[in-house]
Amino acid sequence: MSEYAWIGVDPGIGGAMALVPETSQSRVADYPGNPRDITGTLQGWLIDYDVQLVAIEAASSRPGQGVRSVFTFGRSFGEWLGILAALGIPHLLVTPREWQRGLVRPSDGPDPKSRSLAVARRLFPDIELNRKKDHHRSDALLLAYWAKRGGRQ
Repeated sequence: MSEYAWIGVDPGIGGAMALVPETSQSRVADYPGNPRDITGTLQGWLIDYDVQLVAIEAASSRPGQGVRSVFTFGRSFGEWLGILAALGIPHLLVTPREWQRGLVRPSDGPDPKSRSLAVARRLFPDIELNRKKDHHRSDALLLAYWAKRGGRQ
């Protein structure tokens, strides 16, 4: 019988996905911008683990974002939804406010990205999160952690 695991997805074009198993080592994979390049990793995780749920961030556009960046994000988000649907993986769309509530606090850093990194570094000390751009990894890890906890801290 396979170990239970949860997956978190930060769906941006420079996003990431993370696997948080019940007891074994967590894993993270950067999204290279092409669905073909991440699907193999995801399929491997599905073979090795009994994935209970994928929490995918349902972010939206912000004022001042360019049309191209919003379109690019939307395309990437749609690709993730297509991958999950094609593989028959149960998933839940979660807003940043929802998964961060009670988990990421203002005292964790000066801005949302550094806060997310600080919390993920504490919870997942074995995962490499040394670069500022690793906030995609930290968000994916924290989304999976949120799902593992049943949608709470």
